[in-house]
Amino acid sequence: MATFASNQKYPVTSFNILLTNLFDDMKNLTYLFALVLFAACQPNQPAQDAADTKDKVEEGTANQSVMDLFEEVNVLKMHLYSTLEDDPEGETYPYAGKQFGEDTFGFLPDGVQPNEVGGVFGTYRVENTNFYILRVPGQEVSSDLVLCKWDGAANKLRKVIDLASYRCDGQSCRQQDAWLTDLDDDRVHELVLRTADVDATGKALNEKFVVLSQDAEGNFKPSNELITSLAIEEYYRLHKMR
Repeated sequence: MATFASNQKYPVTSFNILLTNLFDDMKNLTYLFALVLFAACQPNQPAQDAADTKDKVEEGTANQSVMDLFEEVNVLKMHLYSTLEDDPEGETYPYAGKQFGEDTFGFLPDGVQPNEVGGVFGTYRVENTNFYILRVPGQEVSSDLVLCKWDGAANKLRKVIDLASYRCDGQSCRQQDAWLTDLDDDRVHELVLRTADVDATGKALNEKFVVLSQDAEGNFKPSNELITSLAIEEYYRLHKMR
């Protein structure tokens, strides 16, 4: 028996009803599949989001007089190395920086202070992170570079890790260079460290090559094999100091 409706041109049979219900079910499944696919395609980076939030909280109360000492820079791959110059300039050494004055000494990390060797200098703040790079006293001049973060609770900088240094004993010197980079393109920086003994001819001996990744707290730990394999050693060469 045909069933009529006032707004229908043709009668609706039981077969028509079955087809209509089937099409409706298929349409609902299509919508559901599209929704699941959309959710699956969304970036899943809770650790990074948490780290970003933590960095914003830590950085939020950074003293402006300290911030003014640092130039903000966007980092894809930054080679960090020491200097032998007593008073380097930006044209010859990219990490010359601006010197901390007495009014900002209280914001320096524990164990980092100017001394008879040299002063402390703010160089760069890494864009979209809470990383600050300082040039600090080394063996003979302010030659070394350290990585810091702003600690909002302590209202001062906190040292994270040593980046670059150069120490000599007789004809042999111990050199460490660092590279701040994002090896796996996940918006979280890794650190590549290369250390070697350098003889009088400039030949590197006893080299050590290490790749570090950040954990959930932003501390640097040895990377896994996959991340380490992305750092091709031949692309990370020590800066020639002499």
